Amino acid sequence: MHNWYFRGLLAIACVSVAGCVEQVDTAKQAEALAQLQAGRAVLGCHEPCLAGWRDAQPRAAQLDAGAHWQDLALLVMRTDYQDDLSLYYLGRAAEGIGNPGAAAVYYRQSTRLSGTAASCRKLSGLCGGVSLPRAAALRAASVERELVGARVRRTGPPPRGAGTPEAAPEDIEATTPTPLASPARPAASEYIEPPPAPR
Repeated sequence: MHNWYFRGLLAIACVSVAGCVEQVDTAKQAEALAQLQAGRAVLGCHEPCLAGWRDAQPRAAQLDAGAHWQDLALLVMRTDYQDDLSLYYLGRAAEGIGNPGAAAVYYRQSTRLSGTAASCRKLSGLCGGVSLPRAAALRAASVERELVGARVRRTGPPPRGAGTPEAAPEDIEATTPTPLASPARPAASEYIEPPPAPR
């Protein structure tokens, strides 16, 4: 009977510990995703993390291709390896999650690292089939256009005036240009016949 009692306590303890570990992992993931959405610098490891990145990079490419944005972000942040490709993947994840501002930050960082000693071509030799810095620059331009469009939409409708559906009839009349008058024809009594054309 004591064995069953101790096994029961042990099972309860294991379930409790597993629940605590799961809660800690969920909290860490939420914190990591919050940092991603804020566009914070979340990667800082180079040579010591290179082996881990070499193992993780093929999975990161699969997650990117499958549009599994949160998993991609968490994988990249877990490895902590920083090069232009890992920053590009963070940009993809931020963009996919719906945060173009953070995505633009990561894409610009990726572009700056390309061509340096910390680039994927020079350090890891793994660029995941991504043409860097071109891909990062194109994505940065795309999300920046999206951000500009969002700012324009947020500022509100254009001022009322001619051509806008909200314009009142008096506004339209006040802003509609008057047609140009046609040149006046002389009165019949003032009409002068032109000279005959020379032959």
